Amino acid sequence: MIEALERMLWEQWPDAEAIAVEGFMPLAGGYSRETFRFDCTIQRAGASQSLPMILRKDPAAAVAILETNRQSEHELIRAVQQHTSIPVSECYFTVMDRDVFGEAAMIIERARGFNEVSRLFNGGEHSSQAESIATELCEYIAELHMTEPALLNPDGRLDDPRSEGIDPSSWDAYMDSTLAYYLRGYDRAAFEPSPAWLDSMYWMRRNKPKPVPIRLLHGDFNPSNFLYDDGHVTAIIDWENSHMGDPREDLGWLKHMDQLTNTNVFGSVTADGGFLGHYNKITGFDVTDAEIEYFRQFTAGNIGVPVVGSLKRRLDREHFELVPLYVMQPVIGSMFALAGLLKYPPFGDGVI
Repeated sequence: MIEALERMLWEQWPDAEAIAVEGFMPLAGGYSRETFRFDCTIQRAGASQSLPMILRKDPAAAVAILETNRQSEHELIRAVQQHTSIPVSECYFTVMDRDVFGEAAMIIERARGFNEVSRLFNGGEHSSQAESIATELCEYIAELHMTEPALLNPDGRLDDPRSEGIDPSSWDAYMDSTLAYYLRGYDRAAFEPSPAWLDSMYWMRRNKPKPVPIRLLHGDFNPSNFLYDDGHVTAIIDWENSHMGDPREDLGWLKHMDQLTNTNVFGSVTADGGFLGHYNKITGFDVTDAEIEYFRQFTAGNIGVPVVGSLKRRLDREHFELVPLYVMQPVIGSMFALAGLLKYPPFGDGVI
């Protein structure tokens, strides 16, 4: 792997006098991609520079949890960098030729900062920074949702990135086509009945909230996907699941993951009465608490359908990787959360 990486770097920087890869090692987390950290020392024009980098590589197709595209992620990161103030890692280049690393890959900057959110919440050593960091996260996601979609998705490749027939031409078309995709995914992946999940999808179809403008979403806006340092967000990471959709999806997923991971990003903002009040002041979308609860269920489908599909392939012995079994943990937790949101006994008050 290191030899292949060095050869690729030489091809990208033919003017270099010397290139060395140091400290190459796998990173935990980011289970939809294989990630490796390393430092690239490059010498050009007599000057030496050390660049902290990450190799982000697709897994084999049979074990992939999310079917996403590294070139699309690369181009989106560049667009976010160009058209917004949202901090993102520099994306150096993509390697779409599978002969190089076995699967498509991208090389990105290893941004500075912490991503151990346990330090921010529940009495962690960085808890004094929680409010300022959560407030910045709120402002950055609001900025993303207010950015003209054509600037971030000029060729429409993020309209339907999973090729599942999603139609973002209008809010109603988007909601109907996405819920139909969730139901197809349930039918394809069902290896045993999941009544709360199925009931949730039918309930969402009957109880759609008011429409808001379709926007480009991060798609996995959760407490694990940002870095911070000294009271500020240094990077928002993992843009692979970005797609056109309802902006409340990002908020619902953040609220949902706050509960599942025992964090408190959503509850740490005090400006304008809290996260939702601050977001509404910036966007003017007038999102309600009830709508956030709706989209907690909606975005559980966005992540849950491919995760359960991956588990189904594992149970069908298409592969023998353990990761799909591991990532079922949040899906199982979500089933209890859905029971609460649907007010099943003994969760009649909707509180878990």
